[in-house]
Amino acid sequence: MEGDVVIRTEGLTKIFEKGKKREVVALDKVDLEIRRGEVFGLLGPNGAGKTTLIRLLVGLLTPTEGRASVLDRDVVREIEYIRERVALLPQEAGIYDRLTAMENLVYYGGLYGIPEDELNERAELLLQTVGLHEKRDYQVKGFSGGMKRKVLVARALIIEPEIIFLDEPTTGIDTIGARIVRNLLKKLSKEDQLTIILTTHDLNEVSELCDRVGILNEGELVAIGKPSELEEKFLAANLEEVFTGLVTGEGVYSE
Repeated sequence: MEGDVVIRTEGLTKIFEKGKKREVVALDKVDLEIRRGEVFGLLGPNGAGKTTLIRLLVGLLTPTEGRASVLDRDVVREIEYIRERVALLPQEAGIYDRLTAMENLVYYGGLYGIPEDELNERAELLLQTVGLHEKRDYQVKGFSGGMKRKVLVARALIIEPEIIFLDEPTTGIDTIGARIVRNLLKKLSKEDQLTIILTTHDLNEVSELCDRVGILNEGELVAIGKPSELEEKFLAANLEEVFTGLVTGEGVYSE
């Protein structure tokens, strides 16, 4: 149902031990709710906790304190249920260079037990959507970086997830290709109620795509809201001013 909370964290904390006496707080008491069909942007400098948060939500890390649920299931106790229904596209995602674009999608979808006929139909449609249908039977090793990235986006969507985590989804893609990917994400969010959690350094992309954003700095969630709301709250001309001011502590004033 539209508006349902599909991701919830309460006091979510992750502490890494560095040596015998040193601890690093990667995520510090984060409270967060994300609703079905939202495009939610996670912003923050390198090391702010974005990747840690995503890894906690998909079960690649275990919380030190607090708790988190995805699709009303606990990320520690019920992670297998979650993994069958979410997709993750990290920035450095691997791809099978010796397989064709079509084979990459079909192989990945087959791991989730999708029937072959349905899988082939989905793969054809996705490759058509991202502009690679004419290249579907070509080995990926001959593709440009941007073309490979589009294959990876299509591959993440082949399982028809309820939630998808995208780390820099348009990195390396040319302007036209990036527009295709953005339009696809908008369509999936609005028409199919796909929940999208997006990390990117492209603030124009955030302003265009995201319903709300959360800004992390040194493991803390320092701001959350619609881009326009944050601009108004912090008396900023644009989201870049909000982000820069919160991260550096300079030039941002709250109403």
